[in-house]
Amino acid sequence: MTQAGSILQPVSRSVAAGYVRTLLDAVRDRTARPVSPDRVLREAGLSPAVIDNPEGRLPHDAVSAIWQAALRLTGDASLGLHVGEQVRPGSFDALGHLLMSCETLREAAAQADRFAPLVGGGGRFAARPEKDGIRLLYMPFDPDWPCRRHRVEAVLAATLTFTRWLCGRDIAPRSVRFRHAAPHGTAEHRRVFAAPVAFDAEDDSLLLAADTLALPVHQASPALKGMLAEYAGRALARLDDAAGDDGLRMRLADCIRGLLGNGHPPSIDAAAAALGMTPRTLQRRLTQRGTSFQAETAALRCAIAKDLLRDPGYSTAMVAARLGFADVANFHRAFKIWTGATPTQWRREA
Repeated sequence: MTQAGSILQPVSRSVAAGYVRTLLDAVRDRTARPVSPDRVLREAGLSPAVIDNPEGRLPHDAVSAIWQAALRLTGDASLGLHVGEQVRPGSFDALGHLLMSCETLREAAAQADRFAPLVGGGGRFAARPEKDGIRLLYMPFDPDWPCRRHRVEAVLAATLTFTRWLCGRDIAPRSVRFRHAAPHGTAEHRRVFAAPVAFDAEDDSLLLAADTLALPVHQASPALKGMLAEYAGRALARLDDAAGDDGLRMRLADCIRGLLGNGHPPSIDAAAAALGMTPRTLQRRLTQRGTSFQAETAALRCAIAKDLLRDPGYSTAMVAARLGFADVANFHRAFKIWTGATPTQWRREA
């Protein structure tokens, strides 16, 4: 078995019921053809009772069915943007209140990164300094995400909406980029983001002014923050336990993607620090699961490489850089070990 082939199949991820209720509220309140939440859930083949538990969670397949049902029933070409505008602290459950207690947007971003699985495991954020600001990139884990365009637009719109709410300012990004093609109309994009919006871009991201993350959160509460962070930590541990052995590996995959998104080669030291443990402890726990940091990293890099190679807009050199390789030759050697083919051969066959 190749190194990349040693990774186990991940368990399905889940989404907090609070975020699903926000989606359904947007369908009812913000679309030109309003639809009741119960009707959307029935159209998706689900009982309305699935969102009754305030601390409940829905598997990603069920959430995908809800998105598809909402789009069919409303015909809303900007549904994702309208869902993003609907967010409020309750949309993110305990995490939303934790973010409200932080002192600056930078601190809130760090807490959001750490506890994002409490809301949903659909993707990962990374912040990248650029000469004209800070680029906040969103990286969905699944390249074949159902309703991908709407869900990515919802995430970026929700990020901006909640950021504005936290600091009490009408923040406008310098620019917004989406990987997907431009829809038929983009007036809603310009209204929601109040910034230039580009499509068919290299990433899904917001470019913010360099000083944005230093802005204060207007309802900060340092004393409350400690209690909420402790509560969120226990909730995350319960989520890991519910996922069984794969809970740690899913969080590790998130850390590795974040490192790669920042343009850094993944290291066990950085991943262990993000997970709140020592490198030795992380390696021991992975060994107990029949894997290793090296195997997990190789498998994830291989999966991302295949995704990018399917996109003709990415050259082999761009893929190598995205995966943190020092040069194309090293990427070629690694990819051939993973798949038995060179990137060029694999792209031609795929």
